[in-house]
Amino acid sequence: MMAITASGERVSKGTAMEVLTRVELDLAYSSEKLLNLEMLFMQVSSRASDIEALITEYVEDISNESIEKAFEFDALSGILNTEVKELDNFMSSLQLEIVDAHQKLSHRDNRLEEQSTEIEEKLHDAQESLKQFQDQIADIRMQSAKFERTLVFGRYEPWTGKDEDAENDHLSSMNSKWKLQTVDQQRHVLQMLEKSLARELDLEKKLSDSRSVEEDLKLKLHNAEWESYFMEKSIEMILEKLFEAENAAELLLGISKELMGKVQSVQLNLNASLNRECEMKSKLQKCMMKLSAEDSAFEKLKTSCAELDNILALQENGLKTSLKEADHNCTLAGSEVLTLREKVRALEEQLGESDIELQVAKAALEDSQEQQSLLRSELCQLENVIQGLKKNVLKTEDRAESAEARCTELTKANVELNEELVLLRNSGSEKAILLERQLKESDTQLEHAKASVEAIEEQQNMLYASLSDMENIIEDLKGKVAKAETRAENAEAKCTLLTETNLELNEELGFVRSRLECLETSLHQADVAKMTTAKDIGIRSKIITDLVMKLALERERLQLQISALRKKNKILAERCRTKDRTQITLSHKGNDDDDNEFSILKQSEEALTESSTTDFQGPTRTKRPTLCACFHA
Repeated sequence: MMAITASGERVSKGTAMEVLTRVELDLAYSSEKLLNLEMLFMQVSSRASDIEALITEYVEDISNESIEKAFEFDALSGILNTEVKELDNFMSSLQLEIVDAHQKLSHRDNRLEEQSTEIEEKLHDAQESLKQFQDQIADIRMQSAKFERTLVFGRYEPWTGKDEDAENDHLSSMNSKWKLQTVDQQRHVLQMLEKSLARELDLEKKLSDSRSVEEDLKLKLHNAEWESYFMEKSIEMILEKLFEAENAAELLLGISKELMGKVQSVQLNLNASLNRECEMKSKLQKCMMKLSAEDSAFEKLKTSCAELDNILALQENGLKTSLKEADHNCTLAGSEVLTLREKVRALEEQLGESDIELQVAKAALEDSQEQQSLLRSELCQLENVIQGLKKNVLKTEDRAESAEARCTELTKANVELNEELVLLRNSGSEKAILLERQLKESDTQLEHAKASVEAIEEQQNMLYASLSDMENIIEDLKGKVAKAETRAENAEAKCTLLTETNLELNEELGFVRSRLECLETSLHQADVAKMTTAKDIGIRSKIITDLVMKLALERERLQLQISALRKKNKILAERCRTKDRTQITLSHKGNDDDDNEFSILKQSEEALTESSTTDFQGPTRTKRPTLCACFHA
């Protein structure tokens, strides 16, 4: 932030605020340096009084202790001069920095006028405090110059033995001047001691305040760091969950695509089965049409039988020709009966095949319905899972947004803390200025108390005692501060442990709540799936029962039709027999000479009866065509 050149000047970098903070820190450093220089000045002044006593009292034989004191005074005065020079160079560099900050503020835009005015005021206060420090340094430099004069006088006066009588008057005048200077120096030393004590007290107060503020800021920063750390962890967990959710969504999309392919194949199978059902229904309709055609032919046979009865009644004389024709017709009827039997057998086989195909189609329908129900349940489950994943994604997005909001809040809090730090530093500089003003007022009051030298000596003793007391008090305060720091560290450790436990408990609670929500959603989904499957099973069972009832009714209707046809065939056969018998009896009474013909008629009648009995004793499928053949005869 700052570079010091070989000549002691500084090259300032950064903004005006940074320069201001740097200047405040340098002022604090210079104030501490001044305090140390004042303490060193007090030591040098005490040694100077001893050396002045040695110089005023002319002694031929100088002791080793006095020589050591003179050397110590010389070394301390040299150190004081070097330190004063360094501090003066440092003050000049500070003044250059303040001028540079003023220039930066003048070149800045007029956007932040309030901040620039505040910075200018603070820089003005810093410049005033710099002037005060420079005045104090000038005083110390003047006093150090006096010490150098005493050293020069001490070097040449006690060891030169030439021209003693000529310089006695000059020495007496110099001694009187040095005595006056020592009194002024003592007064000045007392003033500086009082100032240094007041400044030490103020600095201790400032240090305690700054330490408390630093501890508070450290706690805030520690809490902010922990919050940011946990927020980063939560963001990482959210990102992991989002990644897992995306992977699960992709897997579910693949599974759903596979299931859609299976559903399409099942739909194709269903369409094929429906087409087969339509074909079977068309075949059944054809069979029914054939049966209806046979019924119409049977009715035609009935009408033809009635016509034959009329013809037989009218043509009693043409029995021979009719019998011959009857024989011929019987042979034809037998062939027709065989063809009809074959047709009936083929139709029955087709009916059996159609029944088998119907059963197969029903089984296929049941399988397809079961597959449809399973697929629907799986689709419902997948839809529920997808909805749950969407909800989880929305929740994670909300959490991510809340985490981003918290991050922004934390950044704002950090900015506010930095501003508070700057304000506290500025307030510290203002307090230093106020304290310096109070010190000036105390200096004016102490100037009125410079009347008596005896009071000054008593005050010196009191000041030394107060210094020792203050050192003890400072040590006690340091011990208390150390204890407070240890307590604060213990409290920080406890707070960190409590925050960790609270976070763990919150995580466990969130996990348990999420598990409960998942279980509730899964239970709800299972209930919905059970209800849907129960409804589908009920509907399909109703459809199956309706189909079974319809098939039973159709079978009963067909059986009733077949039984009615059988009865009709029996009745018609009996009628034919009675008619044949009446015709035979009438021909026997009218023509006694035709015995041969009567025997032939009997034989034909017996053959007809035998054929009719054999036809009725056969299976029920061949009864209808035999009766039709008889009626043809």
